[in-house]
Amino acid sequence: MPNLNHKKHMNHTDNRRLTGGRDTAPKAAGLSPLTTAGMQARNFTSAARPPESGIAPDFYSPDALLSDIERLCDPDSEVSDRELLNVAVKFFFAYVHEGAHADSVPYGEIAGLYELFARHQSLNEPADDIETMNRLRLWSPVLRVLADAARAAHVMRAVIGGKDVPLATGGPFVGVDIGVGTGILLLAEQIRARRSGYGDVQTYGFQVDMMAGERTHDLVRSLGAGSLMLADPARPDAYGLLRGRAIQYVANETVAGIQPLLRADNFFDKYRAFYAAVGEEARAAAYFPEGIIAHSRLDNASVILSRDNAFQAPREYLNAEFVPQGLVIEGALLPMHRLGADFGRYLD
Repeated sequence: MPNLNHKKHMNHTDNRRLTGGRDTAPKAAGLSPLTTAGMQARNFTSAARPPESGIAPDFYSPDALLSDIERLCDPDSEVSDRELLNVAVKFFFAYVHEGAHADSVPYGEIAGLYELFARHQSLNEPADDIETMNRLRLWSPVLRVLADAARAAHVMRAVIGGKDVPLATGGPFVGVDIGVGTGILLLAEQIRARRSGYGDVQTYGFQVDMMAGERTHDLVRSLGAGSLMLADPARPDAYGLLRGRAIQYVANETVAGIQPLLRADNFFDKYRAFYAAVGEEARAAAYFPEGIIAHSRLDNASVILSRDNAFQAPREYLNAEFVPQGLVIEGALLPMHRLGADFGRYLD
């Protein structure tokens, strides 16, 4: 880490009436970039080739998500940015449509779903499938990470491809996500472990969102990506099953969200409880993110958060709200606006 001391899914088309990526509402012009998942999703569908052309982008494969994951778990296979973007968009689709992880899904259906998410907080168009739109609204808080496909792919790369990946030592690989949303980082931890030669991989996510928790649990289990614990990660007793077990990886999907506010309830309390419960067990773990630089406008304060300070702000700022400005991932400091930038060219 750099020195920071300076400061049941049936036929998809029959089951849903998608617009196929065509925007039936008037186009909005002259909008500046926004920090909402809806705008991020719209950026994806406008940058990708129109699905009605029948031509999928170069990064997209016709294989089922399960097959793509199996290939990524093979240490002899390449982990390319294209592969990760391919998995990210299919994961988004599979989250919304149960059973889709095992199917070959036409690219146009995936782009159509992104288009729906781009306006899911508005009124439905006449041709919209009501059930699909309701799911998007119900799971909107966690889907925002996946709605920016480039960002989702980038965080997967950071977890899977880090240079600090240890080779299997004979014991189980134990990974956790203390801020799980969709479970995509649990999947990334599984891929990381399999590529490192671990046969026994145990990954656990902690979530208190009852609305999305059941869906995340079902998808994670169907992908063989671990277990979701509906337990408050801000309480030390949530981590009881990890006591006495060496932890290899600690992730926090919340941080990958679009402009999240870091507060006591959604960030600091979780890390405090985690370290109180299993800090010793995680002493040799790798992290996503490795570090965070964040700023509080109201308190006019900037903080550096990492394992060195247990991801805690100074005591006088424990009740402050911080906006992440940069993440330490892949061994380097990355400004937040650059998260996902490496993948944008594949959407052109």
